[in-house]
Amino acid sequence: MSNLLVWMPWPDADKTLGDRREFIRGCIQHEADGDGFQTAIFHRGELAGSVGFHGIDRGNLSTSIGYWLAAGHQGKGIMTRACEALVDHALLDLKFNRVEIRCATENTRSSAIPERLRFTREGVLRQVQLLHDRYVDHVVYSILVEQWREIRPTECT
Repeated sequence: MSNLLVWMPWPDADKTLGDRREFIRGCIQHEADGDGFQTAIFHRGELAGSVGFHGIDRGNLSTSIGYWLAAGHQGKGIMTRACEALVDHALLDLKFNRVEIRCATENTRSSAIPERLRFTREGVLRQVQLLHDRYVDHVVYSILVEQWREIRPTECT
């Protein structure tokens, strides 16, 4: 997971079994509170990554998607398919209006996912995240339900 340290603050803190248990407890509580969920992604029997809703705004019928994928599983379309399934679930099943994805402006692999799914690039949040010893900008992407229904990808490669 050292490749994730470039873009995320948490891999450095995830060192012990206790750290992982605490993360799982937090995920369970997050879901119990109705404020999102995390799910593991397995590829060929191996933990490949995680994807989920980060915060659900029921008043505005919107959510955001967060994800990570281990280096050995990148470039295979795994995360694009996982995000596509979550967008379908949010917009078509849960009847939300908006799904958002944010990622560091320099994280081209992460940005490729909402671009491949034809999200709209809304803009840049300047110095929005303190990452280790520096601030990073995030690009904001979104898709609305009417847009998704029009362009819903049948094959995302």
